[in-house]
Amino acid sequence: MSQKQADNSPIRRVRGILKNAAGIVSFTALCVAAVCYITAICSYDVAVRVNVNGAPVGLVESQDDIAGIKTELLSAIAEATDGQYIPAMDVSYDFIHTHDTHRLSGDEYAEILWSYVADDFCRAYMLYIDGRQAAANTDGEGLEALIEGIEAQMFKSGNSNFEEVRIANEVLVKEQLCLKSMVKSLDEINELINPLAESDAVQINEESEQSGSIVRISAISAAAPALASEEVDLDVDYGLTRGAMFRDFVLDYNFVNTVTVNETIYFETQYIDDYDNFIGNEKIACHGKNGEKTVTYEIFYDAAGNIVERRSVNESIITPVVDKIVMVGAAEIPDAVPTGTFIWPCEAPKGVSSYYGWRDLYGRPDFHLGIDIPDERGSAVWAADGGTVTWTGTTSSYGKSVRIAHSNGYSTLYAHLDDILVEEGDTVYKKQNIGTMGKTGVAYGVHLHFEVRINDITVDPMKYLPK
Repeated sequence: MSQKQADNSPIRRVRGILKNAAGIVSFTALCVAAVCYITAICSYDVAVRVNVNGAPVGLVESQDDIAGIKTELLSAIAEATDGQYIPAMDVSYDFIHTHDTHRLSGDEYAEILWSYVADDFCRAYMLYIDGRQAAANTDGEGLEALIEGIEAQMFKSGNSNFEEVRIANEVLVKEQLCLKSMVKSLDEINELINPLAESDAVQINEESEQSGSIVRISAISAAAPALASEEVDLDVDYGLTRGAMFRDFVLDYNFVNTVTVNETIYFETQYIDDYDNFIGNEKIACHGKNGEKTVTYEIFYDAAGNIVERRSVNESIITPVVDKIVMVGAAEIPDAVPTGTFIWPCEAPKGVSSYYGWRDLYGRPDFHLGIDIPDERGSAVWAADGGTVTWTGTTSSYGKSVRIAHSNGYSTLYAHLDDILVEEGDTVYKKQNIGTMGKTGVAYGVHLHFEVRINDITVDPMKYLPK
């Protein structure tokens, strides 16, 4: 048999077919295995596993759920315990592949975390002294009654010398979540806060001996080991934190009496710039008048009966106060020279009471040489124009008087003055204060007698004064 015939024998052909089939089967198996592996891998989810104190507690959707819910829980605990409680709870997380499709809801996760600290808490009524937690009790009405009883005891200690007693501290009773270690009996709380209680809870330690003071031991001091808001003082054998050791919740109180008295309201003086008058001139625009009021005071006494505070609680006006108002000249002083025109020599709130010329004076005719301008005693009298003071003095009829010479033969006279503020020879400017109004000489009532003269002959002043 030739070689070619041998190669084409049926046996060799079968072997070749079987060999090829085995290769196909192996490849197919390998592909199936790969597909199964990939399918198995893809069927797992990546999840965040939460661990508390090293033990897994469940799966959550994201790390944010862990941080947010834990923060809320810690915040609620800090608020409920006044920051004195640190939970023994270490929360960590890791990423895992899992077939488990269950994820903790926020409420479920919060419930799990709460279970680690729940045994340390209960619902009770917390007593706050000046915003600080003092102690708690399960009987809210009993706690309120205890405060009222302490007040009654304080009041009785005043021996009826006072109308009432007041606790000086801010006291609040609030139902809330409380540390069980804060829950104390009413007797213990009474010893803690009642300044009149005779208690064995008052002890002296080394630090207080050195300072000469007594430290009251807080009734909440026997707290759980987790109560560690401040570093523990290992030198103290009372099992307290340093913070709890030196917290003093003893109530302060004052006795109170109420008195009502009449008091004077003293007027004040207001000075107002007056640019219609020159610097140096002043005029009282309103005379001050004291008022009167009724004032009710609460007078506070300490336990020894010493006055510690006087507090006004009510006022009622009997007579209103009237402030004094002084108009102060603020205009720049002009040169002391005649201007050729006149101004009114004073304010004339009451007008002119007697004009220039003939008049009936007490049943007989009389020629009046000027005009009379009435006002209050002490009112300012001004120079009607700039000029030189030619005479000051007193006569029987005109009383205290001033004469001023102006330009072109004009002169003016100011009579019945109360005070003279210039001297003979002085140069004066228009509206300078030269005196004050009075009623010296022959004068019936306070007024200024004002004359205008030309070459020493009197003329009607009204013709030379502004309207």
